[in-house]
Amino acid sequence: MKTLFAPGCALRNYKPHLVSRMSQFLIERGIVEDVYLPCCKSGEKIEDETEMITCCPGCSHHFESDYANVRPISLWKTLLDTDFPFPDYHKARMTIHDACHARQRNSSEMQESARLLCDKMNIVIVEPKETRDETRCCGGSAQDYETRRQMALRRAGDFPEENVVVYCTGCVRSFSLTPAVPRHLLDLLYDERTEGLTVKR
Repeated sequence: MKTLFAPGCALRNYKPHLVSRMSQFLIERGIVEDVYLPCCKSGEKIEDETEMITCCPGCSHHFESDYANVRPISLWKTLLDTDFPFPDYHKARMTIHDACHARQRNSSEMQESARLLCDKMNIVIVEPKETRDETRCCGGSAQDYETRRQMALRRAGDFPEENVVVYCTGCVRSFSLTPAVPRHLLDLLYDERTEGLTVKR
């Protein structure tokens, strides 16, 4: 069975240098054979039985539902049993938001592994109201800017901590409209700030 890393379009556009570093780590450790670059919605043929390591909940959903021969695996779960040089956040308190595509399916793989990864980085997760499968949408599904802003503000009101761990770039964009400080998991892994992902009117 072939194993590939599919970082997804959004993360490649957001932090290509971090995607490159993660790809190199996975290849050097023999975890993946190569990087899959096409969009998950492209419909491009994927031959043979393939394990696709993904870090985007949306990509995981599309690979699972659109490709009978593809088994998506969360990057966050994959990293748990590696020698990745996890940074130490010295018990910093953060809350967490679960993306829409991480609910009701692959829950233990996405939701739980994201939390375990935070534990590896010595981050104390303070669960918000309406968490895991009960999480309110961040507003990314809204059709207009103001509706998205209101939905994001409502969800941000659930957060007990200012810093919120997210693993979806769409969620980062929504929370950029609120007082919450989104921290993408990929940024946390490389001790970088999450910035530059905003919503255009």
